[in-house]
Parts: sequence; structure tokens; C-alpha cells
Amino acid sequence: MKLSQTGIVLLSGLVLGGLGMVTLDNSDVYAKQENGYSVHTGYDKPWGSQLAKEGYVFRLENDQNNNGLWSQPIGKNGHNLISRKAFQQVIKNKVDFKIYRVWQYKNGLQYKIVSRSGKYRGWIDNAGVYNKYSLDKQLQPIIEQEQKVVNSINSKYPYTTHYNKADLMDYRNDLAKANKEASGLSGNKRAIALSSVKEVNRYLRSHNADLVPTLLWQKVK
Repeated sequence: MKLSQTGIVLLSGLVLGGLGMVTLDNSDVYAKQENGYSVHTGYDKPWGSQLAKEGYVFRLENDQNNNGLWSQPIGKNGHNLISRKAFQQVIKNKVDFKIYRVWQYKNGLQYKIVSRSGKYRGWIDNAGVYNKYSLDKQLQPIIEQEQKVVNSINSKYPYTTHYNKADLMDYRNDLAKANKEASGLSGNKRAIALSSVKEVNRYLRSHNADLVPTLLWQKVK
């Protein structure tokens, strides 16, 4: 899957944030990153914590740019840890993964992921990962409201949080509707939806691209 406009927007925010402090040329930082089971995101700790806490909810996309699980991030002379055939089977079987490290290079992001069983582990491009709940039918009304708000913010207010009064009222109303929909759900879907709405509200206040919820990955412009 080619890097979408969404990816470009998200990556721009991340580079402007704090992840730009980490580069592939810094071998000491990379060595420290490989010690321990944790997300490494430079100075962008809130976003890193968000990914770590979401657990095994991520799956792999089936597209031409998603070509394997690598031993190291791009530019580190890594090797593929899985055959193309086995990789396709992982995608077909909808194996759940957890993101536990993040690496930024000059043209994008990579995540280190691990399956629940621990059988599959490695680095993958950010464009090849999605939150499985982003396809859940019960969550679509919430996702659509969130998507509407985030796309409008990114289009009308790409570099500011000084919103037109009418637009701000619309955003708040849309998110109130989303929150009401989320509150009507049950179990883990309710928790996931409410958390996602909360993240969009934080995005409304800060316009920090790191706060775009994973339910909206590959969905917002």
C-alpha cells in the first residue's frame, strides 16, 4: 500500500513533534531501544504509551508494499524473518499483533510488532498496519463522526487550533454524538470507542497528529 495522504499528514506531525530527535544514524539510541519490551518514541511519550496499551488489536494489510517482517528497521541492514508465502498466510489468517516499538526515519515510520503467541515478530512499515476494530460494524457510526471532525480540522485548520466559532460548535456536537453512540455499546467495544472519542477531543484541543486514534489510521486525510 502506497503511503496515503493520511500517512503524510501523520508523519509530518510526528516529525514536527519529537520523533525527529531519533535518527537511523544514531546507533547508541538504537541499541538502547532494543533493550527491554517497550515503545521507544523519542520525546513523544503520550503517543507511545497509547500504542503500547492498545494490545493485540493490530493486523497486517495485504498489499504490494507489505513484504515481510524485518529483523531491523529500514537502513540497518536487516533481513526478512519470514517467507513471502508464510507472510501471506499470516495476513490471510488475520493474526493479531501488538506494536511495542516505534522507529522513525527520514521518510516515514516503522513499528516493531509481535503476535500474541510470540511466533511472529519483526519490523514493518506503518502503512501496512491497521486496527482490526476499525472494520467493526458496531463502531462505524462513531468512526464516521470522528473521521468527519478530523478531516475538517486537517482541511480548514492545518496549522492552528484557532477555530471559527461555528466550526468549533459543529466539531463538539459531532463528538458528543459519537460519545453518545459509544456509551450505548457494551464490553470492550464500548471502552475502545469511548477512548477513541476522547483522543479526538484531545486532537481538537492540541492538533497533535500523534493523538489521531488508531481506529482512524488510513482513514483520515
